[in-house]
Amino acid sequence: LKRHQHLVVPLWISVMSLLLAAVVGCAASTAMGAVKIDSITFDKFISIPGYSTLVKFDKSYAYGDKEDEFKKLTKLSNDPKVDKFFIAEVPIQEYADKDNDDLRERFSLTIEQLPVYKFFREGKEVATHSGEVKAQEIAAFIRKNGVKFPAIGSIPELDEIASAFMHTDDTDRRRSLLTEAQDFAGDDKKASMYVKAMKKVLEKGNGYIEKETARVGKLLTGTLTEEKKSELLDKKMVLSQFV
Repeated sequence: LKRHQHLVVPLWISVMSLLLAAVVGCAASTAMGAVKIDSITFDKFISIPGYSTLVKFDKSYAYGDKEDEFKKLTKLSNDPKVDKFFIAEVPIQEYADKDNDDLRERFSLTIEQLPVYKFFREGKEVATHSGEVKAQEIAAFIRKNGVKFPAIGSIPELDEIASAFMHTDDTDRRRSLLTEAQDFAGDDKKASMYVKAMKKVLEKGNGYIEKETARVGKLLTGTLTEEKKSELLDKKMVLSQFV
């Protein structure tokens, strides 16, 4: 036995090295803050009672601008205000073993469509994101489906006021919140967008937000200067807080 002890340690080290490499490889292929799920774990994971899940269906080892946007998004899920909500990803293998391709077929997705974001609540599919694959847009999609998810580049204090404003029908309460927003905003350009939106809702009703969001979205498809595009993106982000 002693004669073979020098072989046991290197073998143990080799096995542990392989296991570590596998773990590191798995972590590297999953964005920080996201849970990697597959055909076996999918239904179990999205069916956790009381929880909602945003699932990204994408190619295995996704990369590029769209993956960078996903990584921006997943980092925000660590916010203490985000409660009972997960972000998960399903890597779909196009060749070889075609891992998780059955999930692609189940949801009638094509490889060309990927990435696709779907929102699930307690096992039921609620909605599919139809906007741009931008962290800001997907964050707005998450909030629209009832999750208190932070916005990218917004003003948290005014986000809370905007949310409270939309969750009351009492005109006096809304006017009080408007005054609060005006006092906070001062001369700040982005903050003033919140104030303007609140005034418009008081004047035209809640439907203003959806109509104005659609109008701004249409303008963004045209030819714009970088300054104007940035301004409109800020406005669209601000409007997304009014849910």
